[in-house]
Amino acid sequence: MLSIAPDVRSVPPPDDDQQLSAVVSVLVHDLRQPLSVIEACADYLDLVLPEADRRTRQQLHLLQQQVCDANRIMHEALVKLHFGDAPRAMAAGASMGAR
Repeated sequence: MLSIAPDVRSVPPPDDDQQLSAVVSVLVHDLRQPLSVIEACADYLDLVLPEADRRTRQQLHLLQQQVCDANRIMHEALVKLHFGDAPRAMAAGASMGAR
């Protein structure tokens, strides 16, 4: 009897690194949208908040720093996936080109 189903033994298993890369890429892409909105809102607040409102400005600065840190972490994850344990100089060069 002829079988039209592929022989599972002849099909190579999916590459775990490729799957991880795909998942991280999608995750980073999906997180960038809300982070961009948060960053835009923080930039707006930075423009309209009075300088005298020190406590709110401190919180705003913290928010802006956290957005920056999250973007850096996502970028470093993508660089590590694409370049492995490449030197930090290579990662820094990639971030310059991404902007």
